[in-house]
Amino acid sequence: MKSSDNIRCIRKYEKKDGSISFHAEVRRKNANPLRQSFRTLTDAKNWVRKVESSLLDGKHVLDNKARKYTLSELIDQYIRLYLNKFPSRLRDQTSHLNWWRENYGNKALVEITPALLVEAKENLLRGITFRKKKRTNSTVNRYFSSLGRAFALAVQEWQLVNENPFRRVSKLKENAGRNRFLSREELHALLQCCKGNKNPHLHGMVLIAASMGLRFGEIANLRWKHIDFDNGFANLEMTKNGSARFVPLPDQVVAYLKEMQRPKLPEEFLFPSKNPAKRHPYSLIRKAFQKAIQESKLQDFKFHDLRHTAASHMAMNGATQGELMEVLGHKSPTMTRRYAHFSKEHIARILQKTSNQLIGPSLGENQHGAQ
Repeated sequence: MKSSDNIRCIRKYEKKDGSISFHAEVRRKNANPLRQSFRTLTDAKNWVRKVESSLLDGKHVLDNKARKYTLSELIDQYIRLYLNKFPSRLRDQTSHLNWWRENYGNKALVEITPALLVEAKENLLRGITFRKKKRTNSTVNRYFSSLGRAFALAVQEWQLVNENPFRRVSKLKENAGRNRFLSREELHALLQCCKGNKNPHLHGMVLIAASMGLRFGEIANLRWKHIDFDNGFANLEMTKNGSARFVPLPDQVVAYLKEMQRPKLPEEFLFPSKNPAKRHPYSLIRKAFQKAIQESKLQDFKFHDLRHTAASHMAMNGATQGELMEVLGHKSPTMTRRYAHFSKEHIARILQKTSNQLIGPSLGENQHGAQ
């Protein structure tokens, strides 16, 4: 198809509220015209050039698919072909995908433009959650990541669209990750309060979280078959990032587990819930954990901070970033980097100790001693 076979047209429209939009159109010989609206003339011109280029390259078939399929249909396909393989991701992303479906589900894929996504970002920030709170920047970014992954598959594997519009929209700036952790004395006080709590599972869950750096969900999913006493490892089959990992069992955890009453079947959970077929939900220990926090007089502390406690003390004891990633199950060093300052302090202490032994005390120390 030659470019001369196409008729391009861009019209400027002024809305009642005074805002301006540009309607671009490419009319094709013996085919339905392609249309799109933009906020700026530059975007409209770029779209026209891109459409004509794709027509010349024979990519207009994807344009037809993008006009045929709705966002709801893409979400259904994403869940069916991808998310169902990862139950934890499905659980985490369901509310995000439902929001996109409710607000933009009837839109054709071709209508999901960067301009529309900017509008969606503003709506998410203004919206109020069921907890009567506004969404944070990081929460909005998670909404975008959930649907952005679906569009990535639509481009790479399913060939429903030419490009992923989410790649052209910037993420919101997020606050530095929370890094509240306990000192040795604070942790001992908390464990002591957990021992005296009526909940039989609280002490064990807190002990494992603080000494092994496991997430609550990873602890709740542990079954007796996952505990390898002979080799001293816990085999985590279900993790947040979808991959299994092996985490060493500290002696304190081994001693605790050996004191527990072992079930007859290895399939049973370490910490069973009221329904033996389901894992232990956080709701069963929430009140007990909060009571232990109050009794130990800790301020601003959450269960997940026990994971930060383990990671922070590992870093202070000289663990490298690679070792932290291995234990915590991070695929990217970004999450582990928050603990880097602890390992730097450790390296500084080692370097100073070595320098003192190799060279001797500093000049200032000699003068002070002479005085």
